[in-house]
Amino acid sequence: MQNEAQVSLSGYVATQPVTRSVRSGATNVSMRVAWTPRKLDRVTGEWTDGNTSYVTVICWRKLGTNVAVCVRKGDPVVVKGKLSVRTYEDRQGAQRTTVEVDASAVGHDLNRGVASFQRVRPQTGMTASEFAAARETDGQDGGDPERQGGDSLDGLDSVADRDAVIGVPLGWGAGDSGIPLPDEPSDEDEDFDDALSGGDLSISDEPAPVG
Repeated sequence: MQNEAQVSLSGYVATQPVTRSVRSGATNVSMRVAWTPRKLDRVTGEWTDGNTSYVTVICWRKLGTNVAVCVRKGDPVVVKGKLSVRTYEDRQGAQRTTVEVDASAVGHDLNRGVASFQRVRPQTGMTASEFAAARETDGQDGGDPERQGGDSLDGLDSVADRDAVIGVPLGWGAGDSGIPLPDEPSDEDEDFDDALSGGDLSISDEPAPVG
């Protein structure tokens, strides 16, 4: 689509990822991602931190489902998606600005640690060899050969439970990084939560203040 700003960024998950539902009935996972540039002071020879920036990352559909079981607060992540900047009114009627990324891809930053990847595959049928082996054992254990040949995930109540069984990427917390997380903003968060609960937001229902 034309006239869309696509961005890629790396940073740390600065807030607890949260699953929310919108008026249409769809769900998303939102989180604040922060990054702090560092530069070398040529006089002292030491590294100094610049200003910390924050952006709200919103994940929909299958991406949101997978992020919900893989990404934790403090994880170093790489995000790719569509950037949007918009304004809204807070509880006091003041105009505020929010910056959001509608994510198309999210992953752990492997410059900061290691992760284990597990592809989520739909349940499929059996091969001819598996079916033959199942028929041989059918008379011994009373099982249904149509349901042999692999572990079934049908009995699990949710996608999160299923993903927990098959495995999820390893989180890499801020305590392991050796790099302190930036202080997360808190003064404006209540304004955003009120706006969300009141149904006043239309794009993602999860704004994030910039200043």
